[in-house]
Amino acid sequence: MIKKGILFGSFDPIHNGHIEIANYFLKKNLFDEVILMVTPTNPFKSKKNKNSFSQRYKLVELGVKGFSKIRASNIENSLPKPNFTCHTLEFLRKKNPGTEYVFLMGSDLLNNFTKWKNYIEIINNHKIFVYPRNDKIIPSKLKLHENIKFFKASIIQISSTIIRDKIKNNVSIKGLVPIAVNDFLIKNKSYED
Repeated sequence: MIKKGILFGSFDPIHNGHIEIANYFLKKNLFDEVILMVTPTNPFKSKKNKNSFSQRYKLVELGVKGFSKIRASNIENSLPKPNFTCHTLEFLRKKNPGTEYVFLMGSDLLNNFTKWKNYIEIINNHKIFVYPRNDKIIPSKLKLHENIKFFKASIIQISSTIIRDKIKNNVSIKGLVPIAVNDFLIKNKSYED
């Protein structure tokens, strides 16, 4: 059976932390491929994305170029709206029954995970691999669930918000994002306003 990890995100913009997470799991030989799933919207974020879906998807494509086992996906943009993670995972399961999809997430997302649409369905149908993001308290029923596995790795100190703030304040983001992404953001004056 083919095994793929899926990291969902707005990727506004993609940064080296996203690539590092994908590579972390690939180096452990846990997956044949890691998919960076660009999401149109996030129901838990009050602010809209700064860049359009197509711009964010383009940035992810640029960011993963050269990584043979990491790829960008725009599937969520073609699914009926409103779309939730459970819908995307169900779509993928039905479309590719010979593939096991493992949901990759940062530990910061587990805090609100019980508020996600059909979160029980997600847990029951998919393994969830959790990468450390912070020290927030994780609900005990999630800590103990057999389909949720926690990994010990270094906490990544980069976020898309930090990247946007640096650009807005005219501070270099070199080394925080892939080179092609840095060049694209400079050329297109993204996040400067």
